[in-house]
Amino acid sequence: MEQSTLIILALYGLVGIALATLWLRHQSVLRQRDEMRTKLGNLQGNLASTSNRLDLLSRGVDTILGETPEVHKLLSVHKSLESAESLLFEQDVTISSSESCAIATHAARSILSNYLNDSETEGSENILPGIIPLVLRLDAILTEAEMKSEDLELNGDEQRGLGELFHESGKFDRATDFYRRANLLSPESLSILLSLASIQRDEADLDSLDRTLERLIAINPDDVDVLKEQAILLSGSEDERLNRNIKRLNALGVDFQLSDAHNEISNIIDRANDAQNQINPHLKEPSTSEGWVSKSSKLLQLGEIRPALESIERALYLDNANSEAWLMKAKLLAAGENQSKEALQAIRRASGLGEYTVLLESEILENEGKLDSARAVLEEWLEINPNDAEVRGRLSLVLFRAGAIDWSKRVLEEAPTESWESASLHVMQGRLHLLAADEHRDKTGEQDHILLLDATISFDSAIEKDRESGLAWLGRSRALRYQGSIKEAEIALVRARRLIPDHPSISLEEAHLCLEMGKLDQANALVSEASTNIRNHPSIPFIRGMIAARQNRFIEAKSFFSKVLETEPNHIRARLNRCSASLLANDLVTALDDANSLIETAPEFNLARLRRSEILMNLGDWKEAESELRRLLSQDPEHIMALVHLGACMIAMNKSEQAERPLNDAIRYDPNHSEAWYQRGLLYLDFGRIEEAKSDFEAAARYDNKHIDARLRIAAILHDGEDANSSVIAWRKVLDIDPEHRLARRRLQESVDRQENLKQKIYPKG
Repeated sequence: MEQSTLIILALYGLVGIALATLWLRHQSVLRQRDEMRTKLGNLQGNLASTSNRLDLLSRGVDTILGETPEVHKLLSVHKSLESAESLLFEQDVTISSSESCAIATHAARSILSNYLNDSETEGSENILPGIIPLVLRLDAILTEAEMKSEDLELNGDEQRGLGELFHESGKFDRATDFYRRANLLSPESLSILLSLASIQRDEADLDSLDRTLERLIAINPDDVDVLKEQAILLSGSEDERLNRNIKRLNALGVDFQLSDAHNEISNIIDRANDAQNQINPHLKEPSTSEGWVSKSSKLLQLGEIRPALESIERALYLDNANSEAWLMKAKLLAAGENQSKEALQAIRRASGLGEYTVLLESEILENEGKLDSARAVLEEWLEINPNDAEVRGRLSLVLFRAGAIDWSKRVLEEAPTESWESASLHVMQGRLHLLAADEHRDKTGEQDHILLLDATISFDSAIEKDRESGLAWLGRSRALRYQGSIKEAEIALVRARRLIPDHPSISLEEAHLCLEMGKLDQANALVSEASTNIRNHPSIPFIRGMIAARQNRFIEAKSFFSKVLETEPNHIRARLNRCSASLLANDLVTALDDANSLIETAPEFNLARLRRSEILMNLGDWKEAESELRRLLSQDPEHIMALVHLGACMIAMNKSEQAERPLNDAIRYDPNHSEAWYQRGLLYLDFGRIEEAKSDFEAAARYDNKHIDARLRIAAILHDGEDANSSVIAWRKVLDIDPEHRLARRRLQESVDRQENLKQKIYPKG
């Protein structure tokens, strides 16, 4: 019994302990629940506070960035960079190199899509605020991925855009890499090269900058700033591009001088000494043969031929095998008079010592009038050296001057392809085109615009090969003048004068240009300038004759044109202008002789036939004038003046019924031709159709407000009418043209008197 009681008590005790444990656990759970409820309440409050703060921040950002919505797009750029970093560096899976490049390219394009790349905006004005940190982040991605510009699948403009962004962010190495890649993809892009030059300038990479500037000059040969910068880079060197740039700047009218600061300080004293020696070469005597040659060259530039020749003799005394000395002696002897034989001997010595003398030798022979010898020298050289473009161009010029035009053309046609890299061949080709254009004009009286266009293209090609070719600019000016592009011709001529100021043709071409522009006084001064340099040139009296004719000094003009014809009897323009001047000076015999000569020489020259018909009309030979005009109209049925003159002939021969048709045709072809209206008015006057005649005279006066004959006819018709007021007005219009016209003054007074009489009749005195 006791044992069972103990067991029961033990069980009760265990149950009690279990219950006590459960109660304690329940109390603990209740406490934890209360603590969790408190924490959840606090968390909910924190979340609400955070939500409110985020909402406030979002509204603030929207308000602040309201004026710059494009900055919002930078958030997508940030996401793109995050994705790129995650894909490239935080994935356990290995990706291929092509996938890596594609990921980096996408990240780069996301930045470029928000880069306001405006070609008209320079510097940092076109870079969005906040984009630079993203660019730096892209640089970090590319650096960690060991990528360069060539790894990104971007085009030239995109590469340049990233280069600009890296440049702006201070990553110059990265910017240079992208600029170079951009230039490779888009070669000769002006904006890319300018960007590349900018960073090379910042890094003081002068060699690379020089190469970039040279490429910029190739794109725009007349960029003044680039020419100046490269000249400064090359200062103190013997690079021929330095002289090219300075010469080109001078040709552009830019006064550019290298200052001492542009050169190295160590060379200042040497440059000063060189300058002093150039100013006065007598101050210091050289001690070597080469020094005497240099001194002789400087004296030649100063125009001191005799001292220069003495210096070259000293050079030869010190070294009789100095080839440069013999060549210089030949030049000095050629500059003198009656020393051609000695000059040729010196040339042969220089040639035997290896100097290039063929051009100088041919020039001396040509100056002596030995054109066959000059040609032979050049041809012999070309047989051995067919690629020598300068000699080929010279040979073509010699043949051109000798009148062997077909031969001159053939020399150019036989030139190898590589020879056309020289400007001289293109210049000669342009001159041959101009000659052909002159011949066409002399035969027909009209310009062949195809030939002129070919000439312009040739001269432009020469300028492309050598922008310092003064002859190319001179030829271009003449071709443009023929085409009527006076302003462009003037610009080209200014360039030519700066490059070859002493060339005798410059003044003549400028005189022709001034003549076209109506600047007669300036043209006369330029002709006087040209006459001091060249004599017996037919263009001088020709231009003076044109000036005299424009100033209505027809007798003097005829005399000048006669001088031209004395030296060149086949000068078509001189004979035509003498014919016109003789006609205006009433020397009809000379005028008719010139017209007959022109028609015989150039049967297709319509203007000559027109002049002959006008002369015959002045002589009263209406029948022959009619025949000449009909021959002209058979060649050109729409020749306005021929139709008008034919109508006048028919009227003069009392064939008025045959005059109306050519006059109607003239008015139909050119409704603004005042003389056609006037002649038809005369015809209607003969027919007695007064109102129609008056209408035609009014049309003639309308299209030519200085047509005094038409005004006289109108006034005469109104004078015979009853309207005195209209008559007064008509006579006053005649006097507006010629205030000294006696008939108009007398008739005006008569009309005024009639006007007063009519007033008295209407309003009689009481």
